[in-house]
Amino acid sequence: MKYFQVFLFFATLTIFISCSPTKKAQPVVSQTAHGFHLPDSLSSLPASDIDLQLKIAAPAILAKIDSIVPKEFLSDHWPNYSQPSCDFRYKYRFVRSGLNISCINNKVTIQFIGNYQLAGSKCLCAGNRPVSPWVSGSCGYGNESLRRISINVSSLLYFLPNYKLRSDTKLDNLLSMDKCVVSMFSNDVTSLVADSVRSSVNAFCNSFDKAIAGMDFSKIINGALERAYASTPISNYGFVSINPTAIRVGKLSYYKDSFYISVGATCRPELSSDSIPKSNHLSMPLLNAGENRNGVSLYLTADYDYGFLSKILNDSLRNKVFDFNGRTVVIREANINGIGDHRIEVMVDFSGSNKGRVYLRGTPVLDVANQTLTVPDISYSLEGEDLALKIAKTIFRNKIRKNLQGKSYLDIGALLKSSFPMLDSKLNNQLASHIFTSGKFNDIKIIGLLAQKNSIQMQVYTNANISIIGTGLGW
Repeated sequence: MKYFQVFLFFATLTIFISCSPTKKAQPVVSQTAHGFHLPDSLSSLPASDIDLQLKIAAPAILAKIDSIVPKEFLSDHWPNYSQPSCDFRYKYRFVRSGLNISCINNKVTIQFIGNYQLAGSKCLCAGNRPVSPWVSGSCGYGNESLRRISINVSSLLYFLPNYKLRSDTKLDNLLSMDKCVVSMFSNDVTSLVADSVRSSVNAFCNSFDKAIAGMDFSKIINGALERAYASTPISNYGFVSINPTAIRVGKLSYYKDSFYISVGATCRPELSSDSIPKSNHLSMPLLNAGENRNGVSLYLTADYDYGFLSKILNDSLRNKVFDFNGRTVVIREANINGIGDHRIEVMVDFSGSNKGRVYLRGTPVLDVANQTLTVPDISYSLEGEDLALKIAKTIFRNKIRKNLQGKSYLDIGALLKSSFPMLDSKLNNQLASHIFTSGKFNDIKIIGLLAQKNSIQMQVYTNANISIIGTGLGW
């Protein structure tokens, strides 16, 4: 938010550099005579779109998934036998390998290999009762290698309008890679093991879907929305409210050890010196699920009363010392006020080598296309010959002071361009443990400026790209 401090500071002092070296005190000339006209209010702004890309380190999530997928599947009654018929009984133990996980557009696919061992017995039955000893056999025991089964499970995630999740998890494929033939009676029981494992995996899929269905993020989101509608202090430079009107989420994908998804909002943000929010908190908007989006297109309305602006000026200038030509000027106080007809008055009280007070009055006019700020009807009164100009030159050091058709003006575009490195640094920070932001400003423009009787209104457009990166268990 330092950007707003910088702009407000320069904007309110623009009338300093709008003086020419030979300019004397002049009466205020009407707007009509100067050939410009300002509206009584700024036009309404489009809604803003804020879409953030979330990049979440996968290891912690994959470890969590690995912990909830059973490490082994056992036959019923293990280690005792299961007996599906009078003449046959069996038992098996199935141990899975590590998980191979992929995710594209909300579809999570899990593939793993299972290694199993099986023991079985046969007998003769009469009247549904065994009448001979059990003849036993096995595979995967002793010196025999374990038999293998390849399993693929998929889960399709749905983000619901009520901020809940739904999943559709199913067994896509189960392939027996090795046959299990029980040696003592040459019986191929591969399909028996596969059917039993399939039943266990299907039971897991159902349990997983029930667990996902129990997740409800509405309370968390509602709390965040309450804060978004409230006026949040931005250091000492005012209060911001986001005022979201729509919330959206993109599709989850996995790439190079990270999960990616976008979250976003359509909103009408406001920046003000007033701590009371101007917009009423509406009901929680429904969650819209769609494609991933990335980028911030922000239209911001700022409204600062003059008392607040005067405080910012004094915080920036009070007791600040300027030296030039062997003379010292100490700023004691600075105030800004509206004097009607979209005109403002800036008063600077100074001491040092000279002591006095400067009053500057005029109408700030913004050229949106050229990103310049002028004061065509400036007038001033001061104690000391052209001291205001000398103060202005010292403050601005002529870095952004240019001449346009004989009129001095503030090149806002150059000012903002010079601020990009500082602004970009604000987008590349650590928010909390394991949480970082990464971003870059693409464009910033002042698209509206109007001095009113009680406040200055400003409209800002910003375009940027921002990512939030989670690197560890903090997520």
